[in-house]
Amino acid sequence: MSPWYVLAAAAPEPPHGATLGGTLGGIALWAIGAAVLGLLAVEFVFKSRMARSTYRWTLLLGLFILPGVALLGTTGHMFESMKEVEACQSCHVMDPFVADMHDTRSASLAARHYRAGAIPAKQCYACHTGYGIFGTVEAKRDGFRHWLLYVTDTWKEPITYKGTYPNANCLSCHATSPVFTRVESHQALAKQLAADEMNCFTCHGLPHPPRPTRAPTRVTAHP
Repeated sequence: MSPWYVLAAAAPEPPHGATLGGTLGGIALWAIGAAVLGLLAVEFVFKSRMARSTYRWTLLLGLFILPGVALLGTTGHMFESMKEVEACQSCHVMDPFVADMHDTRSASLAARHYRAGAIPAKQCYACHTGYGIFGTVEAKRDGFRHWLLYVTDTWKEPITYKGTYPNANCLSCHATSPVFTRVESHQALAKQLAADEMNCFTCHGLPHPPRPTRAPTRVTAHP
């Protein structure tokens, strides 16, 4: 288990309206402040009155333990922030996809899910993260690859989805829904859908606008 998951599990429950990312960011800021103020106080105020062993323990706390907590907190804050739609849209190549999702006239799956409120937040992350044990790790790997292509300006127009989209990402929400299970075709095709022998998009349409209808994103990114 990574230190980040340990910190996330140990982090206090965010108050209503707060987020885990914000809480972890707050923990990081607290750790940084405590380390700086504590070290200054120990070094310039309390040093002469402290036992040698206590002095060494406070240095260990201020120089290593609290900075370690701050590092984990900032890492966790960054990971949580990257789940937001705004983080995906921060690369301009995502503009057509996010704009379509918000388009009240769009018939794409992303827009229909958004209008229905099916995924209240972190919509990109919810659909593009695998639900297996390594799902989030794979999402971070793909996110890093996307970032690398963007900052090195080595991406090509039109952008394409690398790999195949597993039905498990859809079924993780829909499989137990009565709206889904009562449909006869879903019942008849259950095995094929579970085995990815048939794609959900075949019947329900594309999740995003097809390539010919998307605006050239490179024009937006490099006016």
